[in-house]
Amino acid sequence: MFLNGILFFGGAVFENEELMKALVKKAKGVGNVELDFNYPRPQVKPGWVLVEVYACGICGTDLHILEDTHKNWPPVVLGHEYVGKIVEVGSDSGNWKVGDRVVCEQHHGACLKCDACRKGAVHLCSDKRSPGWGIDGAFAEYVLLPAYYLHKVPDGVSYQSATVTEPTAICITGLDRVNLQSGEKVLVIGPGPIGIISAMLANLSGASQVVIAGRKSSESRLALAKKLGIETYLISDWEQSTKDLADSFDVAIDSAGNGEAFDLCSSSIKKMGRILELGIASEKQIKMNMNSAMYKAASIYFSMSSEYSSWERALNLMESKKYDPAVLTQLFTLDDWEHAFSAVEKRAVIKGVITPKNFEALSLSK
Repeated sequence: MFLNGILFFGGAVFENEELMKALVKKAKGVGNVELDFNYPRPQVKPGWVLVEVYACGICGTDLHILEDTHKNWPPVVLGHEYVGKIVEVGSDSGNWKVGDRVVCEQHHGACLKCDACRKGAVHLCSDKRSPGWGIDGAFAEYVLLPAYYLHKVPDGVSYQSATVTEPTAICITGLDRVNLQSGEKVLVIGPGPIGIISAMLANLSGASQVVIAGRKSSESRLALAKKLGIETYLISDWEQSTKDLADSFDVAIDSAGNGEAFDLCSSSIKKMGRILELGIASEKQIKMNMNSAMYKAASIYFSMSSEYSSWERALNLMESKKYDPAVLTQLFTLDDWEHAFSAVEKRAVIKGVITPKNFEALSLSK
């Protein structure tokens, strides 16, 4: 039994670290995820800070860890799209101080020696061990984070909005790769969080037209996109959609990650148009019409993860009030994690967010 910082076991008494509530992948295999009410609270160390978690978004990666189809090193606390407040600072942690509101990049453990790292692309390092699967993440009351990957959340940006910093940074990194220009026309396939965020950012970047397309199962998501000022298109038949949208866009973005979506992108762009692939396929191989892109001399860009500058720009956009992703979120308590995961898997929400706090705390902006 644990009481007042002391562990009583077999009649003996041991001093013990503080405990916390955390959602933990306990062992390899399908499932093996449970809410642990007695998980060791992290201890601060040099170069790291202890952060009190306010919120953490649910990513498809978390579902894949539950299904054991994504790499993980149990026991490990899930959750990598987080925001919180520093409560303790280790030595050699720069100018960070208690009370700072922060988000954090996901590239802990990058080797700094491989070709990707030496090019500055630490986000692509094969050795990195990100919070949420490689080291403990933030579906918990506290998380320990490396100070050198932190970004300060500006005053005026709510915790709820800042929870979406990581997905926003992913989309900014992708739009940088495809070199979106003002006045261009953009098609986005897939009205999930990445798709809608990409469409919102394309609008902010000065695109003359942004259309987001989705199937009937995504009608509620398309309706929200429409409320956000994004033109929508319902895919009722892939072949008909290919004809309707043919040769109309400078840039097409696939956030769905399947062959049909890629083929619609390639048929919808103009000659010498560009395709940005942001979706991760659920299968090892997908079928695609390569010639459709070839005959247009299309440029195809794949973008993975996020770069340092994208995080700063994501937060700057939120601070400017021109962009607020909080509208995409639905809040759940940490105790209600199974309902939250199920809602994301069933596409009943766009961006599920788990919090160990009361919901009102997430509206705080300083």
